[in-house]
Parts: sequence; structure tokens; C-alpha cells
Amino acid sequence: MTTLHAQKSIKINRTTESIKIDGEPSEAIWQKHLETREFTQRSPDNGKPSKRTSQIGLLYDDSYLYVLGIFSVENSTEINNQLTERDDPGNSDYFGIQMDPFGEAREGYDFTVTAANVQLDSKLTNTGNYDNFNVVWDSEVTLHDNYWVVEVRIPFNSIRFPKDALDNFKINFQRFSSKLNEDSFWSPIDPNQNGYMNQFGTVTNFKSINPPLNLSLLPFVSVVHEKSVDGETKTTLNGGMDLKYVYDNAYTLDVSLIPDFSQAQSDNQILNLSPFEVQFNENRQFFVEGTELFDKGGYLYTRRIGGRPINSDNIQISEEEEIIENPVSTNILNLIKFSGKSKSGLSIGVLNGITAKSEATVRNTETNEQRSVITNPITNYNSLVLDQALKNNGSLTLINNSVLRNGSDYDANLTALLYRYYSKNRTYSAYFKKGISQQYFENDRNEIGHEYYAYAGKVSGKWTGGFSYYLIDDKWDINDFGFNARNNQSRWRGDVSYAENKPNNTFSNYQLFVLGEHYYYHSLQQKENANYILGFNGTLKKSQATIFADVTYSEKGKNFYEARIKDRHFNKPAKFQSFLEYQTNANKNLSFSGYAIFVNHFNSEIYKDDFIAGYGIRARAGQHLYAYFSQGFENLTKSAGFIAMENDAIVFGQRAINVLSNVFTLNYAVNSKLNFNLRARHYWIQVAYSKQFQLQENGVLTESNYDLNVDDFDDNFNQFNIDVLGTWQFAPASELSLSYKLGANYFNDDIRSSYLDNLEKTLGENTSSTISLKMTYFLDANILRKR
Repeated sequence: MTTLHAQKSIKINRTTESIKIDGEPSEAIWQKHLETREFTQRSPDNGKPSKRTSQIGLLYDDSYLYVLGIFSVENSTEINNQLTERDDPGNSDYFGIQMDPFGEAREGYDFTVTAANVQLDSKLTNTGNYDNFNVVWDSEVTLHDNYWVVEVRIPFNSIRFPKDALDNFKINFQRFSSKLNEDSFWSPIDPNQNGYMNQFGTVTNFKSINPPLNLSLLPFVSVVHEKSVDGETKTTLNGGMDLKYVYDNAYTLDVSLIPDFSQAQSDNQILNLSPFEVQFNENRQFFVEGTELFDKGGYLYTRRIGGRPINSDNIQISEEEEIIENPVSTNILNLIKFSGKSKSGLSIGVLNGITAKSEATVRNTETNEQRSVITNPITNYNSLVLDQALKNNGSLTLINNSVLRNGSDYDANLTALLYRYYSKNRTYSAYFKKGISQQYFENDRNEIGHEYYAYAGKVSGKWTGGFSYYLIDDKWDINDFGFNARNNQSRWRGDVSYAENKPNNTFSNYQLFVLGEHYYYHSLQQKENANYILGFNGTLKKSQATIFADVTYSEKGKNFYEARIKDRHFNKPAKFQSFLEYQTNANKNLSFSGYAIFVNHFNSEIYKDDFIAGYGIRARAGQHLYAYFSQGFENLTKSAGFIAMENDAIVFGQRAINVLSNVFTLNYAVNSKLNFNLRARHYWIQVAYSKQFQLQENGVLTESNYDLNVDDFDDNFNQFNIDVLGTWQFAPASELSLSYKLGANYFNDDIRSSYLDNLEKTLGENTSSTISLKMTYFLDANILRKR
């Protein structure tokens, strides 16, 4: 077990009194154990004491951890208490409780409460935070003239911790003051020190506890009304249940029976001009909550479960037949997650999902007879992770992802071994991984691919840097249960950075970095390209605005995928790119961010200069209303891309690309339990072709005059979405939600049409829509037993 030296310690006391969570610490035991605690700024004046005093109290019994915080202010106007949806702090003041029950700086929890009593909870790991972690806990806030109070009760059922001893329990407290723009911690956080949880303080006097049965049920019922683009409607009544059981306070089982994802946010669809698949965010709650262990190595893409059938684009039909129905997704039958940690520091994770058979319907146009074609068999997806803690917060991890399909369709498997090393004081680190992908086809034909990665570097201090090598061969394919846009590549990368977190006259903090990387097409050992980047980012001391800037020089390179033929490439010119982004202080009621990218191509008649820009405006009106509008624009003046094959010749087209994307978000919080959210997005792209070229064997594009009209490849594409969601938490973890989703696509080749004309026609097109009413009710087995 790793032992890390904490910076501070705080004593916890056991209570036998009944503590009411009301934001009024009237119980005598609070008065006895409440103490003033010195907080240290992380920003804006790193290392200096907080400008305001804070008092903290810590208690526990066999069922709960209790935390009390009292925070002084100059006057009540200094407190920002904006109402937002859960897990969104807005620009409110807040108090955070961060804990590492095992004291190994590998996994922990964050429970944060804003001054409006909005709850935020997340899972802490060695590589980042997972904000979609949601559990049941209680909090209450009261505001006063010169202080505000937070009272929190966290059930031990909501966290995992050692059952035998709690003498290595680590904790930290965070206070954020919006008006002061001050972020401070009880146990100081040094930005130049690698890691976060390893800087927590120690809890003393924490005896072992015996928590009650940890079993909860979340039955749900939903009514879903759907309208397709052709006007057909369908209404379904759904029911299911999620179950969570924790055994021995170490192992958690999550089961979702007949899951319902009708209220998941719509995808940000685009027109894909590249030869690679588009990756979408995972918006389904079961997959974004509690799956952090499975993210190790970056091998898992849970959108494959319930995704597009593998044979939906490979249906064989005769000249007299047509496809009249072809599902775009597969139905999920059930989902299971199992995770836990042994006394020896071995973390175990199992994720399993089963999808049903999907079929397309084919009709004979002469006889009108119909037949079914299986586009996806019953499929089992399984991910297994074994992660062993090592000395100094290092780890050794084994990952196995498998996809088993019923019938003659191929099966797939991934196995990977990962090793992470840290020196004693986390000054240096090394990381290695080796992966093998396997696809098993009929007739004993197998595809086996390999991946290698190695990194070593200095990760703490003002000066940091490292060197890495990455290789995936031409057989590497994890896309049955993972995502990898391409394979057959090797990369060398090195970087050096300098960070200064002590404020000077201009900046509160800043960083300078230099990065170089070389890419190779592995099977032919040919260099694809090389990039050299010089960058800067910093926060201005006076305004707390943030600046990001970098310049990149890319050598003349080779693109081996745009030609759509294996081992054929085309030459891309060298280019110089400059990037600038400016963000005002996001804690103001009105804030702005904007960026611009300028790209200059060298020595090319085909490629011309590019301009990409975007901005966002965030406004908060009063305590309840929040709005955000962003707009992105791309003007790729001239570039080249594949358009067709003509007589075994590869034909490219010179094209101009213009993209405009608008996103509007509106959130209205009635209170901390009742919230309404609207999101609208319009994506518009026009692609105009002007010349045609033939790709030569040496990668050069020469003008051609094949009998094809490049104007026939022009694209004018619109995608519009509206997502509206209202949620009411009428009881702890119990929720009633109403969702409305609308989607519309509009596509033609009119590249001279205006924006308003496109928007009008998109909204006038046949749209698909979904209305869903869902109720979920939380049942705690302990409450049921008492009843």
C-alpha cells in the first residue's frame, strides 16, 4: 500500500447525537468541535493565505460523515448564490469536500455545495475528474449578513472505503469566492506538484465503522412518443429498473434491466468529408457514470453498445428488390457493471452489455413479397479491467475487451497491459503499454494487430517535459468496442514547458511550452509529417482574463488515407498556423471568449490560406436564469480532397469549404430541485468544387479532364436540433423528467444559397421528434426493511 505524507491533519469525532441537516449548527457537539482553519490560495495569489476566515467541523457515526463549514464574508452582497442545474456551479460561491478514503491518491470523491445549495459530486482519479458521478447525499445552506453556512451529510453507502481501518483516510476542503475570484484550500495545492489527491490532508481519530446494508433500487416508467421524418408516429410505454448493490463495502454491482435512453442529448452531427469515422460523445447516463476505471488506456468506446448494426451498409439485394426498413441502432437488452477494490490494492472492473438481433426488411418490387435480413446478431460486449496499485502511486493494469456475436459474424478481442511509474516525490514518471487486437473470422482467418507506447519525463516542478514513442501497425483494429480513427502509424514526440504560478505585475500565472512531433506511415516507413509548436498561456492579474496563444510550423508531408487506396498518398504543402484565444473572467455575470486560427500554406497552387474563428457569450440574469450562445466559423479557401475513381485513376477536386455552427443554451432553475434546460444547434456547411486533378504515383496532383462535372460533388448540408429537458427531484435521487427532442436535416447542392434561406428550408423540412415523460423512484433497502 502506498503511503503519502499529508500536509495537514484534522481530527474527526464520533457522535451519538442526532444531527439535523438544516444549515443551522445548533447542536452542542458542533459548537464543541468547530475550529477555525487556515485556507491557502491556489489562485489568484498562489501560496498566500485566504482573504476570509473559515471554520470547519468534522463528525461521523456508523452511517454518515458530517461536515460543517462556516465562511466569513465582508457583507452579504459578497455572496454569489445563483441557482443552476445539478453539477453546475455557475458563478456561485461554493464549498467542496474532497476525500481519498484509501489514502493512495488513486481514487476519491468530491462533494461540493454552492451558496444556493446546488449539489455537485464527482469521482476523482489519478488522471482526471468524472463529473457524471451522482449519488445520494444531503446538504443545506443558510446565508447571513457576514457569513454563510454549509451543513453536509454523506452516507457511507455512497462511497467506498477500507472496512477494517480508516487511519489512512485523506481529505481536503476547498472554498471558492466568486466576487473575490479566490480559489483556496485547507491543505494547500501546489500547481507545480504533479497530482492532486497526494496533496490532501490526513484525518485522525477515525475508527472503523460497520455501515448498514447497501442495496438500492431505481425502478422507472416512461412514455415515449416518436415521430419519424416520413410522418409515422409511435407511442410506447416502457418500464425497467436499475439496481445497485455494494458487497463488503468494497465491490459494487450495477444492473440496468431494459434501459431507456430516450432522454439522452442529441449528437452533434456533421458532414464528414474525411475517410475516417466520426466519434460522438457518450451521453447515456449508465455509461458516463462509474466507468472511470474502464477509461484506462483509452480503449473503450461504449457507443458501440446499441450502435449501428455492423451489416446495415452491406445488405445484398437483387435488381428487383428495395430496402424498405433498415434500423440505425440495436436494442440493448441489459447492462451490468461490477467494480471493487481488494485490501491489497487490486481494483477490479467488469462491464457487460447484451444487444438484441436487428433485421432489415427487403421488398420485391414485382411480387411485393418481403424478407428479413439480419444486420446484427445477438451480441455480447464485455470489458474487464484489473488494476494493481504499486509503490509511489504507480500501477500495473490488465485490460481485456471482447465482442462475441451469435452466428457466423466475426468476434473481436483486445488485450492490453499498462504500467505506470512515479518516483518517490512524483518528480519523474514513466508510462508503458502494449496492446493486441484480434478479429476472428470464419475459416480460421484471424487479424492480429499490435500497439506499443512508451513515455518518460519530469512531471513536477516549474520545468517539466518528456519524450514518447507510439506505434500501431496496419492490423491494429479496436473499433468493435473501442475507437481508433486510423492505424498504421508511428510517432515520436518531445516537449518542454515552464510554468510560473507566483503572481507578477502582469500575470497571476503563465506557462511557456515547446513541442515537436514526427509521424510515419509505419508499413512503408515513410514520413507523413512533422509539427513544431511554440505556445503560451496565462491569466492576467488585474482582470483575471486568460490568454492562449501558439504558433505551429508543419513540414511538407504525405497523406496516406485521403486517396482511399492502401499505400497511395498525396503531397500536402508545408504550412504555418497561428492560434489566439481570449477568455474574460467567467465569474462575471457577463463573460466572453473568442478564438482565431490563421493558416498559411507555402508553395502551393492548390492550397490557399484558411481562417477559423469562434466566440461564446455567457450571460447570467438574476439568480435563476443562465444563457449561452456560441458561434463557430471556418473558411477553408482552397484545399484538395478525393471525389471519385475514373478508369483506375484517383481523382481529387479542389474545393472551398465554409462552415457555420450556432449553439444556444438556456437554463432556468426554479430552485435547486426543479430545473429547465433548452439547447438548440444549427450546423451549416457548403463545399464548392472548382477543379479536378489526377493523383500521380509520386503524390503530385496534376490537372485532369475526365468526363465528370466537379459541380456534381458540391454539398450544401444543414443539421438542426432542439433538446428541451425539465427535471424535478421530488425526493432524494427520485426524479420526474419531461424531454422534447427535434431533429431536421436538409441537403442539396445549392452552394450559393444564403444562411437564412437554409435555416428556413431546414425548419420546413420533415422533422423527427421525440417526447418522453419519465419517472424514476429511489428505494433504499434499509428504509424498506424499517417499514
